[in-house]
Amino acid sequence: MDPEVSLMLHCDPLKALGENQIHVEISDRFNRQSFPEIEQHIEAVWSDRVSKEPWLFNGAKFRLHSAVLSVRENGPVAEHAVRNPTRSQHGEGERLESAGESQGSSPKDEQPCVLTLRLGLTCYKDYLGTNWSREAGRLQSHGRNECADPQAFLAQPLGVGAVVATADGDVVLLRRSQKVAEAAGLLDIPGGHPEPKMLCPEVSEEAICADLLQGKERAVVSEVFSSVCAEISDEVNVPVGSLSKPVFMGIALNHTSAGRPSAEFYVRCTLTTEEVRDLYRRGGPEAHESTEILFLSPAKLFQLNERCPLWSEMCPSAKGAVLLYQRGKGLFAKRPFKKGDTIFIEQPLVSSQFLWNALYKYRACEYCLRALETAEENARRLSGRAALNLPHPELCKVRPDRHQACPHCQVMYCSAECRQAAWEQHHRLLCIGSSHHDPDHPLNKLQDAWRSVHYPPETSSIMIMARMVATIKQAQDKERWQRLFSHFCSRTANEEEEIVHKLLGEKFQGQLSLLRNLFTTALYEDRLSQWFTPEGFRSLFSLVGTNGQGIGTR
Repeated sequence: MDPEVSLMLHCDPLKALGENQIHVEISDRFNRQSFPEIEQHIEAVWSDRVSKEPWLFNGAKFRLHSAVLSVRENGPVAEHAVRNPTRSQHGEGERLESAGESQGSSPKDEQPCVLTLRLGLTCYKDYLGTNWSREAGRLQSHGRNECADPQAFLAQPLGVGAVVATADGDVVLLRRSQKVAEAAGLLDIPGGHPEPKMLCPEVSEEAICADLLQGKERAVVSEVFSSVCAEISDEVNVPVGSLSKPVFMGIALNHTSAGRPSAEFYVRCTLTTEEVRDLYRRGGPEAHESTEILFLSPAKLFQLNERCPLWSEMCPSAKGAVLLYQRGKGLFAKRPFKKGDTIFIEQPLVSSQFLWNALYKYRACEYCLRALETAEENARRLSGRAALNLPHPELCKVRPDRHQACPHCQVMYCSAECRQAAWEQHHRLLCIGSSHHDPDHPLNKLQDAWRSVHYPPETSSIMIMARMVATIKQAQDKERWQRLFSHFCSRTANEEEEIVHKLLGEKFQGQLSLLRNLFTTALYEDRLSQWFTPEGFRSLFSLVGTNGQGIGTR
């Protein structure tokens, strides 16, 4: 785990939080703890900085003390409190179970999941004298000993940041100027701080206190969310109207500033990558804070880790946002989902039944994998108990009247449509006709070898790779299919070796060459020669292992 960053809270995939699911409690109880020595130190640090940088001013900030998650699941509300921690043993804080963004606004007690942020007030001066001070470590030790909270004496100003995706799906990164105080020259995401001053325009920064914000809790939440879009607009120079409503991904902690918290969001932009690039180059209100804009594709963003050279160029706030984005798989719900709802339907590029399942006569469509027998029929056959009955047989729909067999090799399909689709995509080349039981047929030898090196439970199938090759060989538009398959993420040689090791296990890794030789004998194609070399075959194996999706029936 990168020592510069950890996650305090993160949302589950598809369940980022909308604005109406965030609540705040504001109290001076959540302010920084104090003692005379640290106050003297803060004043000394501030005086020194102002003497060198007279343009500095002491602005009020929100202080994150802790967070409380309330989850309602058809019963009483369960609450789980998360204090603003430093690093846990595994480099992460608590996991945040959360729900999707709702449409409209609902009362707190009607939401399936609500996050309450406990906020106090702090200021920039206190931040420089605590989190950003050489005394930060000592203050954390003192807080741990005196208050059972290592952050008790730190300012902990709440920052905000955003993973901004263009209409093309690219994510925005900014190269910070060499003139900024923190993380100079490093890559960052757009971000900043929500400002208490926006809620108390008639009050001086120094006079803003928790009492003045009582009754303005919803306005505080609105400021947290709107400040994200304002920072994006100012730093990237895109119109606020081109930005979607932010959704909350979680909270990351920056350990280069003693665990300073930042709420990270996901925001979509309706402008294309080139349109965003053009607007940035024109310069916006905060153009002086960065010198360059970069765009990363989602695939590259998901591959980012400590081994990537780009990772070392990123500041901690950007790293935290990337980790949260990766946790959520880049998917964010725009509405709530109920148990049993269909989220999306997707047709695989190729599919294949596990070879051990086929050997044990599990009956499934050779094209779409739809079951060709009911669960009860399956259980009776496997158990040998013809009188076995399972509950709710009405939930298991099978249409044997529609089933069709390949007239050449007799493999079964759930419908004439699937049989025709398979024939047109790959089965014309893979059909072995009457050689189904011939152990010397190249495809049978390949399948037998796979079963001999990969016992159940299978994690992939060599026939997925065979159908990929056959699909390209049969296709009229071969380049289109090659582009579709090459769209999946590539891996380094070491990563591919690790994936092959996980799929086959140490005992059988040496037999990868046997599989490659049999695969080549059965399916070689000049156009795809790169897939049949030792390196290319391992890469293809890794691609299937990484992007394959197992399908279970129940």
